[in-house]
Amino acid sequence: MQSNKYKELLQQLESEELEHIELTPEVYQQLMAIYLYQNELSNAKLLWMRIPDKLKVENKELAQLNLLNLALHHNNYADFFKHINYNWSENVKSTIDDLFAKQREDIFTLTGNAYVSIYEEHLLDMVQMAPNELRTHCASLGWTQEQDGDRVIWLPKAKEIVPVRGNDDQLLKLTEFVTFLEN
Repeated sequence: MQSNKYKELLQQLESEELEHIELTPEVYQQLMAIYLYQNELSNAKLLWMRIPDKLKVENKELAQLNLLNLALHHNNYADFFKHINYNWSENVKSTIDDLFAKQREDIFTLTGNAYVSIYEEHLLDMVQMAPNELRTHCASLGWTQEQDGDRVIWLPKAKEIVPVRGNDDQLLKLTEFVTFLEN
């Protein structure tokens, strides 16, 4: 299961944090990256507050992880995708890559559910993709493309609407059933 991907490593790192007085920046980096991946933004914020100030100043990668946390906290995906473009160390690179892919898919899912159409330049700003990469990804999702003059509009795939019976219809059917049983 995707949400349990880093569960064991997280438990190991949290117990290490409890057992040791001083930790290396790498442990804090891994903890912060896993919290971000699991969308535990409050835990990431509390971890940031526990990290010694000396490490915050000396380690640029920790500061960069905090910027990612702040961007996610404020639902500012454009900033998130700008801050994630960083030369990450090997100990957090795979977690950050997973976070990047997860957030990008979340953006497309949210956009597909919330919008009937969206201009390509707005979508490019949100997901920080190259135009060709965006076109390929949108086509793989089944989105269609329209032109508005010289601007491109993406139309997310329409969701099937499940017909919902009205309360009156259900009440009528129930009444007919009870009448049938009584006779």
